[in-house]
Amino acid sequence: MLIEIIGCTGAGKSTLIRRILQNCHKQGIDISRGDDLVLKKFRLHWIKSQLPRAFMLNVLALFACLITWRNNHKFYLFVTRLFLKLPIASVEKIGLIRNVLKKIGIYEIIRSRGTDRRIILLDEGTLHIAHNLFVCDSVQVKMEYLERFVKMIPFPDVIVYLRQPESILIERTMKRGHKRIPVRSYGNVVHFIKQAVATFDKLVQYPEVESRLLLVYGGQRVTIAECGKNNPSILLASKIVQSGINEKIYESLRIGTKSTGTEF
Repeated sequence: MLIEIIGCTGAGKSTLIRRILQNCHKQGIDISRGDDLVLKKFRLHWIKSQLPRAFMLNVLALFACLITWRNNHKFYLFVTRLFLKLPIASVEKIGLIRNVLKKIGIYEIIRSRGTDRRIILLDEGTLHIAHNLFVCDSVQVKMEYLERFVKMIPFPDVIVYLRQPESILIERTMKRGHKRIPVRSYGNVVHFIKQAVATFDKLVQYPEVESRLLLVYGGQRVTIAECGKNNPSILLASKIVQSGINEKIYESLRIGTKSTGTEF
């Protein structure tokens, strides 16, 4: 089962994933981050430094994109046409394209290993590409393209949307900055965050996304969309996510994984 965590910068995605992994590992549950799984597949998991890890992930992802070109060629064409329209520097466009290829490539590598009987967490996977494409400091991208994006992007099994109040997102982004906000003024940060929130809020309304959706409000409350309440994968993912929020979920998580027949 492939679970992707999406949300604005400063929403707490990395923190939530770290807590989920720590708490599940304490209980002996075999759960992995997508990046770690990819490096392990190619026997590169011994690399611990951040920059070499990022470099190898980019190389492996690009290779995977080339091999699986037929799977996503229409999406690549869509992305290329969209980037050509953006009034941003060529260097920034190259960086954005690299991020898109990295996310698609990692997805394809993970899927090639099979995810039916594994639990894998992705921090900013294929759905998060929407942030790369539609959230821009210098221009308002037409949201009509978002529907085309949803029709072409490969989906994880479960999508976890981590929401926070805009005031918190703005405060955190003002402190840490963002590489796509060249001038970190309050006005620029507010504009960027509002664009991001609008993009994600619209994205999760599409039926293709909503049917796989878990909403996490303020890093505390987990809500399952009505159309997903009978989906065993979403119910299990809900317990996994809650284990990163509330330690009392541990025992029910262990029982839930046994009852669904998921192998760990």
